Amino acid sequence: MIYTGLGICGLGVLVGMGYLGVNKPNNGGTPAIVERPRKLDMKDPIIQPLFVAAGQFQRLKYGFTPIPQTANVEYESKPRDFFDAMLYIYAKTSRTIAFRKKGDQYVEIREQEIFQGPKKDASPNGTPSETLSLTVDMESIAGSTPNLLKITYSGNDPRLKGNPELHLADIKPVLKEWGY
Repeated sequence: MIYTGLGICGLGVLVGMGYLGVNKPNNGGTPAIVERPRKLDMKDPIIQPLFVAAGQFQRLKYGFTPIPQTANVEYESKPRDFFDAMLYIYAKTSRTIAFRKKGDQYVEIREQEIFQGPKKDASPNGTPSETLSLTVDMESIAGSTPNLLKITYSGNDPRLKGNPELHLADIKPVLKEWGY
């Protein structure tokens, strides 16, 4: 167990400091403690370089909405296998943006935006809303094709369900119905 020797107080301090779990390194070394994303104001200077980098992505071309002016934002700065920083932006949609540091600047490498629909479907895991998700990788990540829009749908709308090759033309009318 990773927390051997910490005792209840030590574990409580780690939890209180925002640490969540364990990140296993690729080299088989000692697992590292994973940092929980921190809630920040959108104007916080620490994340402004990330917003500058995100401004380079042509999100409207791929069907993404503009980044909102006001939102709940979380920031993750512990490097992982494929990213060095991540923004989680919650407003009318949910968005994650991954960045890699190149020299002294950040470059956006992946963006995902999730649109929540009005229909809810009962399942063994509760009653989730239907969702449409747009994802673009600017670089090949785990074999993905760079700059290719991937659209996925979760729900029971017969226009979208079971279609592994959704296109913007397929989802634009649905997003309009949903109020986006």
